[in-house]
Amino acid sequence: MSAARRRHEVAVIGGGFGGTLVAMCLASQGRSVVVLERGRHPRFAIGESTTPLANLVLKGLCERYGLDELLPLCKYGTWKATYPELRCGPKRGFSFFAHEPGSDFGPRNDHKNELFVAANASEAAGDTQWLREDLDAFFATAARARGVSVLEGVEVTGVRRENGWTLETIGPEGTRQIQADFVIDASGGLGPLKDALGLEDHADDLATQSHAVFSHFEGVRPWGAIYEESGGSLAGSPFPPDAAALHHILEEGWMWALAFDHGVTSVGAVLTGAPTGASPDRTWRELLARYPSVAAQMADARPTRPLTGTALLQRRLRPSAGNDWGLLPAAAYFIDPLLSPGNAHTLYGVERLARALSVGLGAPDLAEALKAYDDSLQNEVDLLDMLIHGCQAAFCNFELMTAFSLYYFTGAIWSEVRREEGKAGPDDGFLNAHDERFRGLVQAAYGELIRLVGAGAPSAKAVSAFTARVRKDIQPYDLAGLGDPTKLNRYPYV
Repeated sequence: MSAARRRHEVAVIGGGFGGTLVAMCLASQGRSVVVLERGRHPRFAIGESTTPLANLVLKGLCERYGLDELLPLCKYGTWKATYPELRCGPKRGFSFFAHEPGSDFGPRNDHKNELFVAANASEAAGDTQWLREDLDAFFATAARARGVSVLEGVEVTGVRRENGWTLETIGPEGTRQIQADFVIDASGGLGPLKDALGLEDHADDLATQSHAVFSHFEGVRPWGAIYEESGGSLAGSPFPPDAAALHHILEEGWMWALAFDHGVTSVGAVLTGAPTGASPDRTWRELLARYPSVAAQMADARPTRPLTGTALLQRRLRPSAGNDWGLLPAAAYFIDPLLSPGNAHTLYGVERLARALSVGLGAPDLAEALKAYDDSLQNEVDLLDMLIHGCQAAFCNFELMTAFSLYYFTGAIWSEVRREEGKAGPDDGFLNAHDERFRGLVQAAYGELIRLVGAGAPSAKAVSAFTARVRKDIQPYDLAGLGDPTKLNRYPYV
């Protein structure tokens, strides 16, 4: 075999954490794996917020496949103690604050314009905000140490599928052919399998429509300081609002702020509908001009890189797997980063594909396992689209949004506890999506929510009735007291 032609059992297109992690899992099964990354580490990426569910799945993968060097990354405390050079930030939960155009944020005694949902009991036991350029590079190094061939600066320029796969590539060593029996697309939507397989984008199936503007910034003021300057008290909050996935809810969308320990904060805006054609800088300036309290938080902020503006974010490829190929969730679809589902779902995909391939390439059971992978993923995409679009449709009424968001938090916590207690089976769905009863409750409430907001400004009576409906629906699954109105939108870790 010439130096320009190589054969592997599995080729992974995309060298982010999902691609290198699935490669490490497969290498531990004794497989020959190559990862093809078009960029070079370290490189900028977003998708930075983890959740307890993400960390639990990562922990399970580390234990199952002997990835001991990755175990410290499952909690903020062990991460900082073991790998202080890998930059990250603490994440204690989710915080939300509702803003009105042209008005300063005004804290209320009943906290009806804010929401805190704790994800852990302490900072040491907490989740992390991943600085992806550090984390992805670390995973790539770990994969190489485990025998995975990780090729950087390599672009796949052509794909042929005949008696296996042949990937035409161009990179630092010139043109090559990579041959493989199985291909995994971990590219985050940039991979070539879509055209090679004739997959269609079914983004029109998704109700959510949004685009984003974002960057990393230095000098972002802590929101907690602005909140207290506005007369609010954080004495009863379960965690500092900035040690969280911080959400500013706006009339035209929402903004995130994810703080890292080295003085940099990931900040972005997700705006409903298609982009207007304005430059990212103009969109950013006009948005801050409408929300004075958010503008105060960003008054001294300096971007560390130019603002990035996107087209519509939504995409959905169907199916997501075949007899000799599979898409990780981030390659199969994208909806919206609201509620931070992406990293956890990617890890679910890694877990499932590694388990499916453990039966053996070409084994009779593999096709059935891959069909089950696709079925689960499609159910979960449908559920996520309802959860995200329902929240966005209710941005006009924060009480409605808060109520509807409890379906997401209930499903997430239910799934987390089942994993922690060892009760989660291989068919358990992301966010409890496999539970037809739970999914049906969300679907019915979503339909009612869309009807409510579509009929104009909902009455206080209608909002109260919808909130009562949510509390009743989640009661059989509510392990964290999310249905308790006495918590006043500040839910501690239970």
